[in-house]
Amino acid sequence: MSNFKINMKLAESLSGNYLIEVTKIGDKKRSDFCSYEYYCDVDFVISDLTNPNKKNGVVCSGFGSKPIELNTNIKYYNSMYWDWQNFEDELLTRLLRDQNNINKNGYYPKERN
Repeated sequence: MSNFKINMKLAESLSGNYLIEVTKIGDKKRSDFCSYEYYCDVDFVISDLTNPNKKNGVVCSGFGSKPIELNTNIKYYNSMYWDWQNFEDELLTRLLRDQNNINKNGYYPKERN
């Protein structure tokens, strides 16, 4: 599954105004400590479908409103994956979860580790 297919599946989910779009998938790096895990950096952009030129927005959760950066490259730094997982399916699952959290729950992590 390529960036294009992942982005299509994210758009087809119709989870709300904010859409995550993968811009770059880095190289897979094997862990130094565990033989069956690896890391991969993934860059993505969050955009507002109602106003694509908007630079920031607000998501409202149960704990109050929180600013969100739009149209800015954000990284999943060293996201960990296991050998027995399908990388593309796992990445799609994680990004769909984040997209739903932003749109439905108002949860937006500033930094991803």
